[in-house]
Amino acid sequence: MKAIVDLAVITLAPVLYVLLLGGAILGLAIGITLLVDSERVMRWNAALNRWYSTRQAFQKLEEPIDVKRVIYRWHRVAGVLVFAGAIFTLDVLVFTYHSGALVRAFRGVGNPVILGILFETMRIVLIIGNVAAVVAGAILCFRPSLLKGVETVGDRYYSGREAMKPLEVMHYQPDEFVRGRPKLVGTVLIIGSAYVMIVLGLLLF
Repeated sequence: MKAIVDLAVITLAPVLYVLLLGGAILGLAIGITLLVDSERVMRWNAALNRWYSTRQAFQKLEEPIDVKRVIYRWHRVAGVLVFAGAIFTLDVLVFTYHSGALVRAFRGVGNPVILGILFETMRIVLIIGNVAAVVAGAILCFRPSLLKGVETVGDRYYSGREAMKPLEVMHYQPDEFVRGRPKLVGTVLIIGSAYVMIVLGLLLF
């Protein structure tokens, strides 16, 4: 685990450094421009201020796909596949799975006792789920009509479009704040960017 963390730090640290330095330089330039010619920054903002909605892009993902006909037409094949997969998984969870190995692998993440309880709980939950899958596979193979009641309860469509709707609304308050106080925002940007550049410069020494 420590080797993975070290590799991530070695790989991501230079990228993060460059991104922070580039952001600080850009912030410094925008801050100076706000002090000297704020209208130019407002024109840049107007040109770049485009709204891209994700509702159209995700519309296809929101459409429900009915697979019941295919499953009921090939219910024996589907039942055998579910039954076999659940039996194999149960065999692994009951006879092969050892939470101790996972605890040792993740010992640097947290308390070993808590990790052991967490992994054992996950094992029990997976066992219960796969036992249910064994039953469902057997029913699907020999008597699929028994699943009609469960299907009626579970076969519901939940759309995330209404929940995400508030995030699709544009908020112009930051633009109006900058437009009304360009010198204040410019000064804050200059100070903040200069501070970040100084800190980043000190990291090199």
